[in-house]
Amino acid sequence: MKAALRHRRLLPIVAAGVVAGLLAWAGPASAATAVLTKAGTLYEVSRGVLSDVDPSTDGTAAGRTPLLLLRTTESGGQPAVEMVQGTGDASYEGTESIEFDASTGTVFVVYTKFQGLMSDVHVAVRREGRWEEENIFPNVGLYLSLNPRALVTRQSFTDFDGEGGTVVKKRSILHVVWWEESGVSQARYAAIFVEDGVLRLSEVVAHNLNELAGSTVPAPGFVDLPLSSYTFPVLQRDPTTNGGVLVSFANLANLTQTVLQITFPDDMTKIAAPGATEGTPEAYARAHLPIGREEGRGRIPKQVDVNGDTEVGGVIARGGESTLFFWKDGEKVRVIGTDAEETASPINVPLRPDFGYDRAVAVVKEMAEQ
Repeated sequence: MKAALRHRRLLPIVAAGVVAGLLAWAGPASAATAVLTKAGTLYEVSRGVLSDVDPSTDGTAAGRTPLLLLRTTESGGQPAVEMVQGTGDASYEGTESIEFDASTGTVFVVYTKFQGLMSDVHVAVRREGRWEEENIFPNVGLYLSLNPRALVTRQSFTDFDGEGGTVVKKRSILHVVWWEESGVSQARYAAIFVEDGVLRLSEVVAHNLNELAGSTVPAPGFVDLPLSSYTFPVLQRDPTTNGGVLVSFANLANLTQTVLQITFPDDMTKIAAPGATEGTPEAYARAHLPIGREEGRGRIPKQVDVNGDTEVGGVIARGGESTLFFWKDGEKVRVIGTDAEETASPINVPLRPDFGYDRAVAVVKEMAEQ
């Protein structure tokens, strides 16, 4: 399926039978598929089949059941492979990525799962040798969730100590951003918290990024843009904040590529009732509400017009004023910024045997820091 398709509504396309093309869109997406811990343990997530973890099914129909694999290799040890929770059924999983929280030893695997003509975002968590899994609920109605990104950050926050005073704690936050085609097609965001050793996987709430950026006007039902130009959000840590992130996404409500800073309240004493000496469920719920602040706007890069099997990555420039998108095109990497003129051609970075894709991407990211 060619990305130059201009209709913003993907759901009628699915109904017309172009499922294979959409599966391609749930494919490569510049997401991290490996993470190395400070202890030297390498975690990798990849696609496989049931026979990869159950040799007794080799050569059978059951053995060809698609699933996601987690490969764990301790420093100097042999790899161990296991199935990611929530996979291993007849549904197709794609755009898998992995994150690790060093403070709790938690592995997060984020992926999309196709169920019939729809797909949603799932989070599988491996902690202390046990798995948990949850899906992030989409908007009501038909929906397609595409190209999720995930990052873990740490936040210091002030809490009540239960004895009339306060205490400074730390919590881990898994940030997830993705594109969703539904009644109102837009980028979405959700956060998962690990607080006081408790994984709050069942309390996940998804937010529309348009609304966090202050856009209340509905997006139009049609835009003259390539599909690939607006369905790849970018997520990265923001070192200027206390556990916050920067998100670059296509805001179709105002037809701009918007960079949004997302943070969370970090002082329970300021959001609790006046005179309170302990937190309440309502106050703790408010501490989980994201705070959005717009950092910059640019053009939605219609030059990003690629096939569904092409990996599209992005990096937010210093200060959040613009975003650089990059993708491989034959023997070159093409780069375009959201601050480029509407008719500008992408920059071409040539690839050679001694200058491969990873080095080219590293150079692009260095350029974004200038």
